[in-house]
Amino acid sequence: MEHDPELPSYQDSQSARKAELASAALSTQHESALYDSPNRKWLILRTNTRPRKPESLPIFREGDIISGEVELDLTKGENTKSITISVIGGTTFIGQEESIFLKETQTLWTRDGNGSKLAGKHIWPFTFALPNQVEVKSGAVTGKHSLPPTFTERASTAYVDYRLLVEIKRGGFLKVDKTTTETQTRIIEVRKLRLLTTFGYQINSVSEPLSELRQLAYTEGIPLFGPEEDPLGWKVLPPVKIKGTLSGKPVEAEITLAISNPTTYPIGYPIPLHITLTSDDTQALEELAKPTVIGLELVRSMATGADALDDSSTGRTDNYFSESEALAFWWSTSRGDQVPNTRELRGELDVPRTVKPTFLFPRCSIRLTIASKYSLDLLPVTAPGWVNRTDSHNPLLSERLTIVSRQAPGMKVRSDAPPGYDRSQAANYLKSVGLLENGNQRFLARHR
Repeated sequence: MEHDPELPSYQDSQSARKAELASAALSTQHESALYDSPNRKWLILRTNTRPRKPESLPIFREGDIISGEVELDLTKGENTKSITISVIGGTTFIGQEESIFLKETQTLWTRDGNGSKLAGKHIWPFTFALPNQVEVKSGAVTGKHSLPPTFTERASTAYVDYRLLVEIKRGGFLKVDKTTTETQTRIIEVRKLRLLTTFGYQINSVSEPLSELRQLAYTEGIPLFGPEEDPLGWKVLPPVKIKGTLSGKPVEAEITLAISNPTTYPIGYPIPLHITLTSDDTQALEELAKPTVIGLELVRSMATGADALDDSSTGRTDNYFSESEALAFWWSTSRGDQVPNTRELRGELDVPRTVKPTFLFPRCSIRLTIASKYSLDLLPVTAPGWVNRTDSHNPLLSERLTIVSRQAPGMKVRSDAPPGYDRSQAANYLKSVGLLENGNQRFLARHR
């Protein structure tokens, strides 16, 4: 059947539907303004944003269209050259000037053909479609990189900021009242007036599809298949040997950790875990296999500098900081009891909704990089009466992973923990794993 050219095509209908949904998502209007008297706004920037309190700063996700309007209300004619609005993104490292990686500008008004005097009330709409990638120079190499998310955490050495800037260029001297509606709005100089609003930007990264058996277990509401039954659903890490004394008796054991595969985990969802412990000392094995003995934490590392992408350099300089984000919790299974000298634990680690997704982004002009990365760290055991004979200050193993902003479409992920299971042991009592500013020493602290 031929398509009627007077009717919209399927692709056109889908595009229109997406645009309609995007417009509905940006249903809150944020406003910032400059005043020429306590109650009169003469310059207003209105921005359509996702549902938030009107006084909150705007926030956009990857793929959103930034739109709004600029309103100017002048009681008398002013000698004006031009009015523009720009969307700007930049990175800042402590002690250095901001480096701009994104700047797009639209001219709202120019005096060419309009005369030099501008008076009365005017409203200009604007629309920006942010690019998915930007060209960034790192050293002598220029390449395309995805836009990074907003990153403005306290005590960080690097920041990623986005803002909308309205700029009015005047031709003559002007005395301006500097009263503003918010701290993000300021006047830079007399001949060039600026009204700006910072906004948050969130990237849209998606997890990879799960194995067929993992999806089946989630759909049917049955326990997850283990590493032996579902090898595609697990990444089994190399076993680690531990040595120590338990109540004065020498003990050796082996721990094998398996984590959910693929190793891209969405924010707000659990990470399935599996541990196998083996030892010739059955009494010690019973103690070591208790759920409270095994410690596993999600650690975020923040690195800046020329070697930020080099995993082997982590912890080596003051440009590297790490932080514990969450602890895993465990429960015993009867399966391990069927194999001599073996015990098994199942577990989960809930990725907090407060974490930011993994991202890597180079700094413009000079060879610097921002890298926010994650790992799962298996910690030394802490059984009552146990004394480590191996390194007790560093993780037994550390495995890199990727945190993404959302789950893949169609994936029905749920917790596999037993009904009514106490998840309180997953609480993060000390969210501080990193380098001391002065001592340059990595320190780790855990409370149970």
